[in-house]
Amino acid sequence: MKAIKRISFIGLWLMTLTLAVATVIEKVSGTDVARSFIYDSWAFFALWTLIAVSALVYVLKSKMKASSLIFHLALLLILIGAAVTWLFAEHGKIRLEQGKPTSVCQAADSSTFQLPFSLSLEDFKIDYYPGTTAPMDFVSVLKVHDGDKTEKGQVSMNQIYARDGYRFCQNGYDPDHGATILTVAHDPWGIGISYAGYALLLLSCLWLMIDKNGRFRQLLRSKVLKGGLVVAFVLVSLSSSASPRVLPEDVAEQMSDIVIMHNDRMSTLQTFARDFTKKLCGRNSYKGYSAMQVVTGWMFYYDDWKHEPIIKIKSGEVRELLKTDDKMVSLADFISPTEGYLLDGAMKRLIQGDASVTDAKGVQQADEKFQIATMVATGSAIKIFPVRYKGQLLWYSQVSQDLPQDIDENKWIFVNKGLNYLNELVVKHDWENCAKFIDKFKEYQRKEAGADMPSDSRLTAEKWFNSLDYTLVIGVISLLIGLLSFFYLARIAAKGEKPHTKLFVDIYALGVAFFLFLTVYLGLLWYVAGHIPMSNGPETMLLMSWLSLLMMLCLAHKFTMCLPFGFLISGLTLMVALMGETNPSITPFMPVLQSPLLSIHVAVIMMAYALLAFLMLNGVMALALRHNAQQVQRLYVVGQMLLVPAVFLLAVGIFVGAVWANVSWGSYWSWDPKETWALITLVVYAMALHTKSLPCFSRPVFFHTFCVCAFLSVIITYFGVNFLLGGMHSYA
Repeated sequence: MKAIKRISFIGLWLMTLTLAVATVIEKVSGTDVARSFIYDSWAFFALWTLIAVSALVYVLKSKMKASSLIFHLALLLILIGAAVTWLFAEHGKIRLEQGKPTSVCQAADSSTFQLPFSLSLEDFKIDYYPGTTAPMDFVSVLKVHDGDKTEKGQVSMNQIYARDGYRFCQNGYDPDHGATILTVAHDPWGIGISYAGYALLLLSCLWLMIDKNGRFRQLLRSKVLKGGLVVAFVLVSLSSSASPRVLPEDVAEQMSDIVIMHNDRMSTLQTFARDFTKKLCGRNSYKGYSAMQVVTGWMFYYDDWKHEPIIKIKSGEVRELLKTDDKMVSLADFISPTEGYLLDGAMKRLIQGDASVTDAKGVQQADEKFQIATMVATGSAIKIFPVRYKGQLLWYSQVSQDLPQDIDENKWIFVNKGLNYLNELVVKHDWENCAKFIDKFKEYQRKEAGADMPSDSRLTAEKWFNSLDYTLVIGVISLLIGLLSFFYLARIAAKGEKPHTKLFVDIYALGVAFFLFLTVYLGLLWYVAGHIPMSNGPETMLLMSWLSLLMMLCLAHKFTMCLPFGFLISGLTLMVALMGETNPSITPFMPVLQSPLLSIHVAVIMMAYALLAFLMLNGVMALALRHNAQQVQRLYVVGQMLLVPAVFLLAVGIFVGAVWANVSWGSYWSWDPKETWALITLVVYAMALHTKSLPCFSRPVFFHTFCVCAFLSVIITYFGVNFLLGGMHSYA
């Protein structure tokens, strides 16, 4: 039994290391190399087989409870399904043209295989978000030819077409819409076996959590958990001063609910102004001016604003190219009377792949800021004129070159001269007529856009969302509360004292207030964007902040140390969401993300990450109190208790994601770097559940050290993959 146990766990650690190396190889040498040498190799398959067989023997011979036994058998069933898929499934692509039936599919290794029927394309279309050019869905209408029978089928994103065990998913299309490319998957046995494993895994997880004689319920009843600890906080505030000409605040704000085409979405001009201001200087306001005053300042007082040092430059290389030491520069600083655009040479070298540009990202970001400021000044970025032409609603700026010439003359004049007239009123300081013209402009938008126009309630919600810009303050306060309470908690625990009850209540109440604020904030974002806010990095960070506070509020009554953990995680995730690289913008969903499975997948995974973050901070606290054996033991029990739901949620989240992938692109596991590292994280933390098989995890200090170090795998999974390794999850 000892030998079998060693084989199982050594095999798992070796597998974990292999997977980590594979993701690096994929980044350096490409996906094909990683697949050839690792994922699709017989050695990799043999290693998985060795782990599965040895684990099965060990599980069957050891005296496990029924719930644990079923959990491990579920994992084995999933591995069997994966093996069947690897050995017998067929995967490839098929290109379909209109009026040209074909049954030939091309596999990844360039070989071909035949379908038992043939397909042709009847029609291909792209559905767009109303009034935008942003794709909402890609739809292929198929003709299926089977002997003398002909029938129709349809494939779209997240909607497969299945026939005779073959599954077809949308993959690509020709620019002229004359052909479509579908992925083909034939896996009649592997999917069923894997899905049965997923279902059994979910049931076993629920059983393990509610079993009154199970480990989790025993930990909850532990006498060691009685007792507690707490917190304190501080506030900050900011202010500033001014100089270039701007519109009066009330006039600028009156323009805030003008609708503009921004990020392929009909949003308010206020949202565009907010994103524009933040893009330039990293904040939502500038020198006491609102974002609306900033953007309208660029529109109507360009001569003032082009000399205003509003553009933030972080890159030393860019500052050197601009011949300045200042971090804040003006638009005029980018132009030299003798040399022209000072970043032109660096941008050309970047395009050519010249390695002499050491800070490529910094140069690109600076160029982007210059371009967007120029586009606002010239008006090309201000697409506020809806025009319905031949049944299609399109949005134009005053300087658009593609405005149809055969539209109604009055409409043509309004689009081309409207802002000029408004500019004349601004020059005259005729604010009364300015207000009247702005109202007339809104009427034009409502009349022209009709039913495609966002509702008044949605526009109001968007303005509320933009005004609730207190996430930075909440993030800073949360971090301070978390840090101060952490040290306070550690100090009183070391002395064996009890926390101050009133302080606990006050801080708990503040946590409730922050939680309610984020609930409203995320709710508004959901309503405005039209989808659950889980589609990108900033949104998932906001979600994790909300979840951290929710878990804190649920656990703090029994485990007081959860208060600083919740505030710390919430504050850190809010700060990450607000970083320049993850600047939130409300955009339409990518077609592949329009699935209810996305919501479940992301929510469950983020809950798991939040618990693992709690576990890490719990370990830090225990190591800080390592000379207090009683507190270390208490925190050990808390850690083991948090570990159980964290691992289960992570496992469920991963396998829900696998189902989503199977529905979206025909394969439930593609060894994408994010998938691989999520699996690595699951294996790493699952090890710590095996306290009997691996006695080292029964030692509190070792366990806490492990939890602190293991959190690195979470960081790599969430951030490292997105920013370093890439893959299909890079949009997240």
